[in-house]
Amino acid sequence: MKLIKAGEKGKAICEACAKVVGTTYVYRDIPFSNGSGLVNNVLAGVCDECDRVIVTPAQSTPAIKVAREVANKPVEVSLPAYYVEILDLAAFKINPDATTEFRKRLVVYYIHDLIENNGALNQFKSMIEKFSRKFSSKSKIPTKRLSFKVSKPMDQEFLELMDLGGLKKTELIKGAIIQIDRDIVQRNKPRRLAELQRLAAVTAA
Repeated sequence: MKLIKAGEKGKAICEACAKVVGTTYVYRDIPFSNGSGLVNNVLAGVCDECDRVIVTPAQSTPAIKVAREVANKPVEVSLPAYYVEILDLAAFKINPDATTEFRKRLVVYYIHDLIENNGALNQFKSMIEKFSRKFSSKSKIPTKRLSFKVSKPMDQEFLELMDLGGLKKTELIKGAIIQIDRDIVQRNKPRRLAELQRLAAVTAA
């Protein structure tokens, strides 16, 4: 594997220019595709015609990986198994080929939607209690861990909604999953199906 040096030339496909172009390797700040942050001063191949970053050499991969991990915030909660099962069933109903990554996308989609409709937060605690009674059983219900990472802006939305509703993170996620159950699992024609199918397709890609 060759070590690329600043100033070296190469060729790569530039999507913006829609053709193979000449490239020059320079040090650049590169934003993440999801807008969650950027990695500073890494070597990248820049299009000689439009000056966009279009390729990164293997030697830059570790720095990009570290910066991305720092930019993202972990979300980890333990839930009664039926919450995760509902989430998986909803994902399957939207797209049978959806990966487990779509769990995160679906929860985040509904959490973000609450920013526009945060009045529903006041009902979460009573809604969770009522929902839990539906699954009461003499047999012990195991817990499952739901774990994923979100961008800094999304993490701020979590904190804002928790503060507005006086909720813990687990309660916020439980409430979102209950709404997912109502909108998708319990309906013959799930709400926002076309939009969610597009989201699942992008995640799968």
